[in-house]
Amino acid sequence: MKPNIMLLFLIFFAITSIFCAYDNSTLDRKRKNLGIFNVVQFENEPCTGTNNLNGTCYTESECSDRSGTSSGSCASGFGVCCTFSLACGGKASENATYAIMTSYSTSTNSDPCIYTICKMNSDICKLRIDFESMTLSDPEDFDTSATLATGVLLALEAGQCQKDTLTVTNPDGKAPPVICGVNTGQHMFVSASDQCNQIKVDIDTGTSTTRSWQIKVTQYECSSPNIPVDDCLQYHTGTSGTFYSFGWDKSVTTVTSTSHIHLQNQYYDICFRRERGYCSLCFTPQIFKVTPSPNSFTSFGVSAAGAGPGTSAIGLLCGMTSATAINPATQDYIEVKNLQPSTGTTKTAGTSRICGTVFNANPTAAAQAAASPSSASTACTWSTPFKWGVRFNGEEIAIATPASATAQNTYEHYIAGTTGAGVGYSGFYMNFWQNSC
Repeated sequence: MKPNIMLLFLIFFAITSIFCAYDNSTLDRKRKNLGIFNVVQFENEPCTGTNNLNGTCYTESECSDRSGTSSGSCASGFGVCCTFSLACGGKASENATYAIMTSYSTSTNSDPCIYTICKMNSDICKLRIDFESMTLSDPEDFDTSATLATGVLLALEAGQCQKDTLTVTNPDGKAPPVICGVNTGQHMFVSASDQCNQIKVDIDTGTSTTRSWQIKVTQYECSSPNIPVDDCLQYHTGTSGTFYSFGWDKSVTTVTSTSHIHLQNQYYDICFRRERGYCSLCFTPQIFKVTPSPNSFTSFGVSAAGAGPGTSAIGLLCGMTSATAINPATQDYIEVKNLQPSTGTTKTAGTSRICGTVFNANPTAAAQAAASPSSASTACTWSTPFKWGVRFNGEEIAIATPASATAQNTYEHYIAGTTGAGVGYSGFYMNFWQNSC
């Protein structure tokens, strides 16, 4: 018996219509349940808000849920640039968190002012703390009443932060040094702790110094190429730049015998990422007169030289502990592995310590005395990893009425000095650059 062709066709058509109707009605219902903000997705990328703060691109509701501030749009208008600022006592776990104090009031603001920063996720290894602006009370000056011997002063308090202090906790490692004074442009790297990290600003409410700060905290994942591999407090990338000791006020462009004083008890490393195709790292003072001489001030002054006007000390003369004519005047020093005069030619020769009133890595006092400070102001290292180690102790030796013009080279501090190639208490403000292989 032959099938009825027309009947089969009608049955097939009916079944197909049912399925199409089902699919269309289901699709219509799904379309009605979807809104445009459920469909549009975007990455939570960094952004810059209209308030000039760095932030993260979120939806407006996400920003509100995270207690952020909506500051302009991002993601083609589908998101907002969400910025995060903490008041004293605040706590946050967002990237690019700011602590801002435009003008500290001793009568109304918290003392100490504490900010707590927690990891945003388990992959965070480092926090970079940038002091975009930072002004606290200056460290102590010289105590002219503390006489050690005739004309010699034991300036134990010089460089101490006794009025205001800023400290950063590092539960998983060595805590950064205590700082005070002007530190605009400085930064610190610390390990991001599961216990959270704190930035503590302690103010001496009995003084009238104008204090203000803007601190940015950036969180870095362990795989980031922008964090130091070693335990470095500061880290510089790129083939050139500048760096300076804590407490150095860069707004003061002329170095004098009273313009700067370095902080006490500073033990940390400044590291420089070796860039691809570069093999050596060089240093020279940032401030150096065009026609330098032993009577010019430079932006390098770390302890006494001991060798004579316009010279530095190197090697074991820096940081000595035995009793000598210039001990303990050279207790502070800078440590750079295999530092050698000029650009150098090898990877092994050189000194590991330098101190004094000029930046000069010549190996002998005679060579230093014969060299022009202008030609001897560059020193380089070929040894990696590139590091500049800061080793400042907690005591200073000063003299008020020197017996000779060379007193600033046999004492860290020559209080009455008005000339000299650097002073032993100012600290450093240096240029750096890398040389191609």
